[in-house]
Order: sequence, then C-alpha cells, then structure tokens
Amino acid sequence: MLILTKQDLKSLLKMSDVIRAVEDGFRALAAGATRIPNRLGLSLPEDRATVLMMPAYAEPISNAADPKLGAKIVSVFPANAERGLDVVQALYLLLDGETGAPLSVMDGRLITGIRTAAASAAATRYMSNPGKKVLAVFGAGVQAAFHIEAMREAAETNRILIASRGAGRAERLRSSVRDRFGIECELVSHNEAAASADLICTCSSASEPLFDGSLLKPGTHINAVGAFTPTARELDTATMTRSRVIIDAEGAAGSEAGEILIPASQGIRGFVKGTLADVITGTIQGRRSPEEITVFKSCGLAIEDLVTARLAYDLALDAGIGIEVPM
Repeated sequence: MLILTKQDLKSLLKMSDVIRAVEDGFRALAAGATRIPNRLGLSLPEDRATVLMMPAYAEPISNAADPKLGAKIVSVFPANAERGLDVVQALYLLLDGETGAPLSVMDGRLITGIRTAAASAAATRYMSNPGKKVLAVFGAGVQAAFHIEAMREAAETNRILIASRGAGRAERLRSSVRDRFGIECELVSHNEAAASADLICTCSSASEPLFDGSLLKPGTHINAVGAFTPTARELDTATMTRSRVIIDAEGAAGSEAGEILIPASQGIRGFVKGTLADVITGTIQGRRSPEEITVFKSCGLAIEDLVTARLAYDLALDAGIGIEVPM
C-alpha cells in the first residue's frame, strides 16, 4: 500500500489537472456511472464538532478506464483554530475497484481543499460571465487560498478582495497572493466585498449570512462552500431568491445546506434550478443572461474526492513518489 503525505500530494497535483478530473467525475455522475451513498455524519455537540464518512464508487466509462473505489473520513473541529491545529482533519483510503484491496492511504485535507476549489472552478467556467473580474473571497483559511488559485485558472481576475474576521490570517493570505500571483489584493469589509465583486467565493466558517444580498451587482457569480449543515448558511434568503441556484447534488447541498433549507422552512422554494452535473453535460443552462446572478452551492461530494485521490495515486506511481508499506 502506498502512503502519500500532504507534501507528496502538493508535488503531484496541479489545479488544472484536478479541475479536469472533477469535471469528469460530474460527467460520470450524470451518466449514472457512480455509486455514492449519503455521507454518514457523527455530531459531537460538546465540542461543536462533526465527523463524516464519505465512500464512493465509479464504474469505468471508457474501455481504458478502471473502476474506482475509495472512502474519506473527515473531521471538522472548529475549536482547533484556538489550539493551533487545522480545523479540518482527514484521511483518504483508495481501494482497488475490482478486488477491494487497499491501494493507498493519503492525506485527506489537501484532497478536500483542492477538490472543493476545483468543483467551484468548474462551476465558474460554466456559470460566470466572460471577461475580467474582481474576485472577492470570504475567509482566509485553506479553502480561501485554494479558491483563489482555482479562480485564477477558471476566470480572468484582475483584482482580489479578501474579507475575513481574522485580521492576521487575512494579511498573511494577502501577502501570499501578492507574492505568488503579482496581482492587486486588498483587505476589505464584508459589505464592500459583496458590492464590488463580479465573482465571489464564500469559504468561511460562519453560521450566519456574511452580507446583505441586496448589495450584489447584476451578473455576479457566487461559489458558496463554507456552510454544510442545515442550520448554518453564508448566504441570506435575499441572495438565494435573486439568483439562479445550482447545487452539487440533491443528496448533498439539496438536503444539507442551510442556504436552501432555511428559506424552505419559511415556505420559500423554487430557486434551485438543477445540479452541476446537469450544467456540465448541457442538460440545463448555468446562466441565461449577462445580468443574472448565479450561485453554485456545494457541500462536497464523495466523487470529487475519489477522482482526485485516484489522479494523485496514478501520478505517484508514474513519478515514484510515496512510501510503500506491506499490509
């Protein structure tokens, strides 16, 4: 069995490659070539923590492909920020799709971070307007950094705004963005970010809406990825009802996202128009006009993890990276 560390994965995975793999994963989903049960969640209320188990299987959709099988276990401990630890901890177990034999154990945090941003990048390609954009990112953690990288792949960004309650982390992210991409990057308030941007990524741990939806400009596209429980939301009802909303899947954001379930509890429905698989395969439009506000709401799918883990494993074998451990 091959052990792949976070550093191994960093050296192997390019954002552009992961975006392509995740798009292919959504195509497999649309073709009915996947088996993805609803993720198993374990809540630890005394520590406001969550543990999730996310298995997936993908049938080969070409003669050259192999069946893919794997599972991720991920924990979200918000109090870890105060302990100097990552809020999200995860491992991914990749299995042989024909025999079930373990192939690899790898760091799941990087897999989670890069595949989430890659899904947002795919949505942005199909749902945002063309042309130069002002990107606003809410949050300054791992997901915010991955999303800035992914949006640079998916769209033409000429200015980046960071809105975060953590001033120190936000300043470090701004410095990193300037050094890496050489692009204008500013720290701004939540309302200024919402009112100024053409492209927004909400990557926070907030449980209440980050801004007033009436501030959004016509034509804005939003990727909302931070909230993943029925009682938490980053976007308010005004944002959702003003927008054409596309979700990752009915069994994920469609049944878990507070952005959808909280308005539904108030009798407000009908703004969700379909899934990202529908958009990528051309079954429905991601955007109907330049003025339309669009939202991609994601809680994360196990197929995204599986295709990313398999990509990393195949690249590692080719490059001779990782540590082989006998079982």
